Amino acid sequence: MKAVNNFVNSEKKLFTDSVRSFLPSYAVIPFNLTKKKDFKCIVQENDVVKEGQVIALSVKEENEKRLYIHAPVPGRVIGFVHCYLPNGGVGIAVKIKMEGSFSYLGKVLPETDWQWFSKENLLDIFTAKGVTNTFDCSEDKTDALARQIENCKLVKNRFLVVRLFDEDPSRMTDTFVAEHYTYQILKGAYITARAMEAQGIVFILPKKSNIKINETEFVGIPIFILEADTQKYPAGFKQNLIGLVKKNAKLSSFSTFSGINKNCIFVDSETMLSAYEAVALGKPAVETFVHVTGECLNAAALFKVRLGTNITSLIKQCGGFKIKPAKVIINGLIQGTAANNLDAVITKNVKSVTLLPERSLCIQTFSPCIRCGNCRAICPEEIFPDLMFRHRLGGKPVGKDLVKTAELCSSCSLCNSVCPSRLPLSQTIELLRKSKDDIE
Repeated sequence: MKAVNNFVNSEKKLFTDSVRSFLPSYAVIPFNLTKKKDFKCIVQENDVVKEGQVIALSVKEENEKRLYIHAPVPGRVIGFVHCYLPNGGVGIAVKIKMEGSFSYLGKVLPETDWQWFSKENLLDIFTAKGVTNTFDCSEDKTDALARQIENCKLVKNRFLVVRLFDEDPSRMTDTFVAEHYTYQILKGAYITARAMEAQGIVFILPKKSNIKINETEFVGIPIFILEADTQKYPAGFKQNLIGLVKKNAKLSSFSTFSGINKNCIFVDSETMLSAYEAVALGKPAVETFVHVTGECLNAAALFKVRLGTNITSLIKQCGGFKIKPAKVIINGLIQGTAANNLDAVITKNVKSVTLLPERSLCIQTFSPCIRCGNCRAICPEEIFPDLMFRHRLGGKPVGKDLVKTAELCSSCSLCNSVCPSRLPLSQTIELLRKSKDDIE
């Protein structure tokens, strides 16, 4: 496996503190950002809602647990609107005018004696409090943690894998949370491991991290602590983590972890913090950490943001623009997507907002493949993105053995970054992975 050193640098140093963002006078909460589920709104215009009150829930499907959406602020429902989404789309949302007292914000919340909760109790709390797994923060892969656990059919090798850094090096949200909320994350991992009846927990830290993990606190659950070289990209995708664990399990006394596979539960720092707050403190998921950065801003910041806050509000708190932005990128320069409007709202799967000027953008016009070989040369998994792209578009078939190597792709998008023809190579490989006709 190959890797690229210092592929993207954003801020030179990790933030030492976070800042609470301005509370929104009007919170706009969209319904359709988790695996495109249909939601039923259970509040009406002029209803008074409390902070953390359930305002919508997913339409029930068979025996699956429902997803819950909560009011991030107390106030009055003033109507239902179309809002701009961070993925570039438009969705239906409930609009709440903030007024009244908060139920959680500013309050000291005592820790409950959660050690006595059963697996079913823990999963019910995850569901009721809206705990969402943002390990992969793309819209089509973000899902409720409880539902992922229930859908995990593993009997053997049932591991929880906790990544304590950002897979996209242009953001530092999960890295910051891991450094500053270590106690809560470790407790959240212990709670999650019990909820899923895990056979072990793998913690993967960045090298030279200040995070300390006391193995004696995980009674009855084996743990495996590893370091990843986050200066090399890619290091934090599921395929990379599996490879790291397998390699080190063979060289150590933790051979039981060598059975790790893609069907295990993979989580990030923010998800474990949310799990802890839901179970130990009874706090619903109504806020998230967001890294706001870019050449266009007067200052960068790590914000703790109420869901339903718009990007414009965060920009104002950063001191506004020094250069007019040409592009707004959500969730990192490598893995991110473009938002179409600065009024797009912050949702659970937003980890960063990057504002770029015109001079930082490259030409996005597609042109035919020139067979330069750049994508093959840079691919960490040593597969052939150009041939797979040609195969998918109906060109000369390359054979199923080569197409099956799409399963090795970590979705790092390095091939996209070096393609002079601006071809969507990574996205095409993802389509191949999802296509049973091609892979099987």
